[in-house]
Amino acid sequence: MAWTVRELISDYKEKKLTTPPLAEGTVYYRKWDLDKIIGPKLGSMEVRNVTPADIVHVIESSKRSWTICKRLLTSAKLLFAHACGKRLINVNPCVGIDLTALMGARPPIRKRVMLAEDELRALLKDINDIGVENGLAFRILLATCVRSIELAKARWEHIDFELGTWWVPAESVKTRTGFLVPITPTVAEWFKSLQCLSGDSPWVLPARTDRRRKRVGDTHVGKTTLWAAITRAFDRGDIDVRRFTPHDTRSTAKGHMRNMGIPNDITEIALNHALKGMEAVYDVREEIPERRQALEKWAAFIEACETGRPWNVQPIRRVA
Repeated sequence: MAWTVRELISDYKEKKLTTPPLAEGTVYYRKWDLDKIIGPKLGSMEVRNVTPADIVHVIESSKRSWTICKRLLTSAKLLFAHACGKRLINVNPCVGIDLTALMGARPPIRKRVMLAEDELRALLKDINDIGVENGLAFRILLATCVRSIELAKARWEHIDFELGTWWVPAESVKTRTGFLVPITPTVAEWFKSLQCLSGDSPWVLPARTDRRRKRVGDTHVGKTTLWAAITRAFDRGDIDVRRFTPHDTRSTAKGHMRNMGIPNDITEIALNHALKGMEAVYDVREEIPERRQALEKWAAFIEACETGRPWNVQPIRRVA
């Protein structure tokens, strides 16, 4: 009996869309593509009858942005590669489809924002206006250089105030490799304030709405919770700086640390970017003193911006 695309999707989700090894975000978006776009358009067709023209129709009729269409094409390729692996078909119908032929060249990638010192001072002095928990979360996100989802999924069991460390497990990390974040004294105080607000929840940032708790139980806040609060503040006119995105906290941190004289390779480590070359092979430290020193300088700068104190620091120099 010939399989339908709907049956293929079900089998693919069961066997391939699992965490681990895939990141939670990857699973979410793959399922969204399959359930919202690909399934409704192709679900009733037999897998063996799907042609490249059908895939093109799915992409063009979706009316989505260039970036989303690229993701849809990737999701479709992976789905039908699964069909090839099961020998339901011999050729993947997505092979040879060129997104630039359908939609033209990719639009220019948005340039990252580095918030200037005066913008950080304006933003941080009233940051609790977005809510005390959100304000603390934003400070921690900015000071630790982690990604939003890594903070949203943080658990108290992974935070050691005595050692001054926060372990970010592999399942929370985009690169699927866990890493150790130094917690500076300033950041530790922000974490402790959140601990007072989180009650007996195992999550640093527990879910706040009854709807989310009823749907998924005792869990963490959604990955967009903080940014929804910031967006509302922008829309109300409460924030008078350039619009920025979650990822711009990382570009802001890197830019200011470089201005402090912190070497580029140390700022890359602070942002948990993968090391390159032989250094990636041999530098397997979890606790990296240079990273702690850099984040201490950066946290002190953030605190100075928040309190209105002047900032004057000597650049970090390499030890001969």
